[in-house]
Amino acid sequence: MNKFSYVVKNTILNMRRTPLLVFATIIAVLVSSFLVFTTLSARSIVQNNTLRWQNGTHVVVFLDDRVTTTAHKQLQESLESYSEVRTVDYFTKAEAEDEFRALFKDQPDLLSEVDYEKLPSSLRVNLNNPSDYELIIERMDGNPAVKEIRTSGEAIERLLSLTDTLVISASAFALLVGFAAFILIINTLRLAAYSKKKEIKIMRLVGASSTYIRLPFIFEAIFESLIGTSIAVGLGWGIIEYSKNSIVAESIFDITISDSYLIYLTLVLLLSSIVFGLFASFVGIRKVLND
Repeated sequence: MNKFSYVVKNTILNMRRTPLLVFATIIAVLVSSFLVFTTLSARSIVQNNTLRWQNGTHVVVFLDDRVTTTAHKQLQESLESYSEVRTVDYFTKAEAEDEFRALFKDQPDLLSEVDYEKLPSSLRVNLNNPSDYELIIERMDGNPAVKEIRTSGEAIERLLSLTDTLVISASAFALLVGFAAFILIINTLRLAAYSKKKEIKIMRLVGASSTYIRLPFIFEAIFESLIGTSIAVGLGWGIIEYSKNSIVAESIFDITISDSYLIYLTLVLLLSSIVFGLFASFVGIRKVLND
């Protein structure tokens, strides 16, 4: 019990000696962890939507109500004749209204203001090869029955390109900030260790082990790393939950991420922060202990 009290007491004393460095370290770890968390979460969202794109609706052809239903039927038959097309489903205006009400069920003010007569009927096209969506767009160009065409492929390809850039940029910046956090922890521990240099020498003379002497510094490094990572993960979870409830997703694009993946990512980051703190503490006070 006395050993534990010594470790806790000295950990707190070490942190109180350099509060600004401790604060800067926590902020650096926070930024680095937050970048990693949000970047990997964004990549998971893109992967989910890519899978959804491959297995779901690839092209939505919104129909012009100014032409006859016969023209709509002819367009559907034309689409069904293409070898690239697997299935074509006709969505009536009533089905479009039901879909709209389901999508925005949490926004009653919006639902009460919409003129549902203006919602167009549509054809939902599933392709044998999702990458053939551009061929469908070309063939529908200029057709009087077509009001607008939307494809999940365009959205996914833009998002994939954006995500690749985001992952590379955020990873590089996260490594830079993480290295800064590493240096800050080392300097913080060295200052604390040098201020207790005489005490450490006395402890070694009376037989204290290196591990026992290291423990307050190890606890300090792990504590700072865990605090920064925990705040970053909390912010990441909060942003994701807020996005789920506030971002208006189109029917062909969805913003989802599983809780199991977030829990796994959280545990990995927390474990990594412990390892990060252990390594930083080892490097930080090695020279002082060896003097």
